[in-house]
Amino acid sequence: EPMTVLQDSVRKLGILVPLTVYPAPASSRNKARFVLLDGERRWRCAQALDLRKVLAIIVEQPNETQNILTMFHIHNVREGWQLMPTALKLEQLMGTLREHNERKLSDLTQLSISQVRRCKILLTFPKKHQQLMMAPPNDRMKADFFIELERVRRPALADRFEPWIDRGDVKCIDILLDKYQSRTINAVTDFRRLAEVYRASTTKRQQSTLKKEFGRFLDQEDVSIEDIQVPGATYAKEVKEINRSARRLHSQLDPLHPDAIAADEDTVTTLKQLSDLIQNKLRQGLLIGAHDE
Repeated sequence: EPMTVLQDSVRKLGILVPLTVYPAPASSRNKARFVLLDGERRWRCAQALDLRKVLAIIVEQPNETQNILTMFHIHNVREGWQLMPTALKLEQLMGTLREHNERKLSDLTQLSISQVRRCKILLTFPKKHQQLMMAPPNDRMKADFFIELERVRRPALADRFEPWIDRGDVKCIDILLDKYQSRTINAVTDFRRLAEVYRASTTKRQQSTLKKEFGRFLDQEDVSIEDIQVPGATYAKEVKEINRSARRLHSQLDPLHPDAIAADEDTVTTLKQLSDLIQNKLRQGLLIGAHDE
């Protein structure tokens, strides 16, 4: 559909944004004079419409790193990539530059730090699962499934959690994919509750119960995350109290004039600290600002 819209625009108005090309290397096996760096969709529309000429900006041939960074910057100011292809380009960049620092990668690519972090998570999954995120739209698995799954997968692998290790990483991922596609797992955010129970199972008795419950969850098709019960391993009470406190604070702050808050330095300091804490918790917990469509 986007190509049809673009072709109709080119037919009526021509190509408004020039292509970007560089001279073909002398060693090129074909007779092409230029290599296309940006503008493939416009170029395909021009071919379909039998246009004899198109505007183009000619630049010097970029090296591999420059080429990847150019692609990042082009797609950041236009229609974004899906997250998995972005992750693969980021992997290529990290290998070329031998750079893994998230802040530096963010500065280089203009991706947010949370996007860089999400990409690095996807790169830890087996290739077969990465391919599922690059399938045609009707068959594609959203990256959010794997991002949320990592909340449980990462600690299970790090702790050598027996139910996960005994069955194998790939097998466990496949089981959870099947449960999600069959709607036994209703939403990818359900993994957050499972991660909560995993973290909160701190006593020996709770850990023993968790292993049994998790094994049952993996082995039985109809067992959902909600069916995993480990007594005492939940933060539900704390979450309810936070919700009540947040609603109460909202009702108190909303009617106040900003000058009333600004007049009290202690209140300003406290609210700033609270704001920073909330933003930090959201960034850690939700990886906000980087959701894959």
